[in-house]
Amino acid sequence: MRPFLALDTATDHIAVAIGDLDRPGAVIQADDFRAPRAANTVVLTAVERLVRAEGLEMCDIVAVVSGRGPGSFTGVRIGVATAKGLAHGLGVFACGVGTLDAVASRVIADGLVGVVGDAMRQEVYPALFRIRDGRARRLTSDRVTRPELAAAEWEALGEPLTLTGWGLTKHGALFGAVLGDDVRVAEPHLWVPDGASLIAAAWAGEGSGSLAALAGLGAAEAFRAAHPASLLPVYTRLSDAEEAERRAGGGATGMAAGGVAGPGGGGAP
Repeated sequence: MRPFLALDTATDHIAVAIGDLDRPGAVIQADDFRAPRAANTVVLTAVERLVRAEGLEMCDIVAVVSGRGPGSFTGVRIGVATAKGLAHGLGVFACGVGTLDAVASRVIADGLVGVVGDAMRQEVYPALFRIRDGRARRLTSDRVTRPELAAAEWEALGEPLTLTGWGLTKHGALFGAVLGDDVRVAEPHLWVPDGASLIAAAWAGEGSGSLAALAGLGAAEAFRAAHPASLLPVYTRLSDAEEAERRAGGGATGMAAGGVAGPGGGGAP
């Protein structure tokens, strides 16, 4: 067994899990729980508890997977920073997974899935996925927009879809009114990532920076290919502070200095 750690703190729901690089999709241990505005005080404790529950030590962990957002700016930062710190300390590779991808991975039935994340400011993070044979395939990039615009775009597709995501707490009625009979709404407990869906989304990723590709490399080669420093969050836009600085003439004009403000963010998908 080559155990890896997965975590996501982009929402008010903390998700942690342990998977196995030798068994794609396997969930060794998992936990998830609500912790509004408290991720920084509980995530490491949750990780330690999970590792010990499996009879492991932190030095046994061979990789760290982190949700990259989009979601709460502070929550995304906490998760990515925690993953980078753990991976640096352990000398292992760090791999990113989209938070919306992890939410979509909780939907079981085949078909079109619309994930709605809460972007605050009366906006949403909408993303479309196709579920086939239990695997979520992303159809659209991360972005931020008004909920009525996203709902109208999805209604124009003319295809029934499953609606999910923590943004439905605020905007579910609007999406339901626009989409009408062509929408099925997932149960509310499925609107956020859990440990198992993080692992599923990580294994569903494609490309040279994906977990599947990195799992096939030796430890040293994987560390070079996915060094913890290369793991970046997905914000899709400037933070409130950066927007204020731009309005005051401070300089930020589109992308933040770290290159993670725009659609898709930085780093490997």
